[in-house]
Amino acid sequence: MATNTMVSNDIVSPKNTLENAKIYLHLVGIDGWLIRDYRYSNPVFQSALGRRVKHLTRPVWLWIPADGDPKIIAHSVDTGRFPSGSPELTSYTSRDQMITELKTIIGKAKSIAMEYSPLYELPRVGRVDAGTIELIRSLGPKVVSSGDVIQYSLERWSAEQLQSHFFAIQALDNIVTQTFKYVGENIRWALTEHDIAEYIRGRFERAGLEFDDGPVVAFNEHSSDPHYDPQPGESAVIRREGWLLIDIWGRKKSESPDNRNISADITWTAKLGEPPNEKHKEVFTAVINARDAAFELLENRVLQGDNPQGWEVDSAARDVIDKAGYGKNFVHRLGHSLGHEVHSNGVNLDNWETRDTRTVINGVGVTIEPGIYLPEFGVRSEIDVYLGEDGPEITGNCQNEIIQIETG
Repeated sequence: MATNTMVSNDIVSPKNTLENAKIYLHLVGIDGWLIRDYRYSNPVFQSALGRRVKHLTRPVWLWIPADGDPKIIAHSVDTGRFPSGSPELTSYTSRDQMITELKTIIGKAKSIAMEYSPLYELPRVGRVDAGTIELIRSLGPKVVSSGDVIQYSLERWSAEQLQSHFFAIQALDNIVTQTFKYVGENIRWALTEHDIAEYIRGRFERAGLEFDDGPVVAFNEHSSDPHYDPQPGESAVIRREGWLLIDIWGRKKSESPDNRNISADITWTAKLGEPPNEKHKEVFTAVINARDAAFELLENRVLQGDNPQGWEVDSAARDVIDKAGYGKNFVHRLGHSLGHEVHSNGVNLDNWETRDTRTVINGVGVTIEPGIYLPEFGVRSEIDVYLGEDGPEITGNCQNEIIQIETG
């Protein structure tokens, strides 16, 4: 989908999601955005409404035209679920009635954005099944991807959301420091990775954070698994000598179900016992250089008014790791969209798992987290970046040296 530079680089306005979507659709020349959900298979529907509507049991449609008022089409058994203040509701009972109502709201629209990704290039966008796409095409319009519409209308942070992210990232920075200290002070007790994960979860509660899963606490060869999940009875004992990777994420606890506080996500590594050897230093340095190269490209391009696409930022980091001789050991994308969900629906920094051609627009947050994974240990350094009015900002602490944990 074409991207209008002026629109894409606006910091989030006080307007609501539906109004922002209409602004974007109008300026890029798309006639409307049709969001279809069935039994919560498309989370974009609830996000666009700005609230969770419970117990929807039939297909439901949200139509956001470039010109005109948004409308909802829902089965008659579900219409009573929508609270006051929702867009205008139209009900149906049969499939034929549903299609008739779709024809009516679509009208003469020639192009419609939906949660569709050509050739499944962006799985995070591709929420709608092929049959639904066929149905809408049969009514006349061309269906295009809603990826850029989602990012502009849903993924840019408000001022309040930015502050919620700062709350979370500061708490995470404190917790990771406390955790490394705790490991060193309690090494004699032969604590396991799972024990340390439980300690971290306890710190989250005291810090006022909520989390859906995690954290990653990975010792020695387990740090070679990017998403290692320590289980009780199966996790390794953290010894006096070794390598430790900790990846933690969470967000400020919500005051209501409709609250959209922004997550934070960081990864740090440490050496226990003897100082890191030359291999540790070499791999760590390559990862840090890759991280910094990615941020430098992002910062330079944004300040020049030429925001890069997600794949370009990934390539900047991947080139550094390739030149260091570890390209085959960098097995995942560089970073992900950061929102209420820790892995959100905006642009990913990815030229590996996908080729994300969405622009990293102002007002969004992303992680930068290159990693190198060898059989004996893995290194990842993860920072969070917000694209504000003055350019990209690293919102938390930035690891530049291997943490040394004294174990006596």
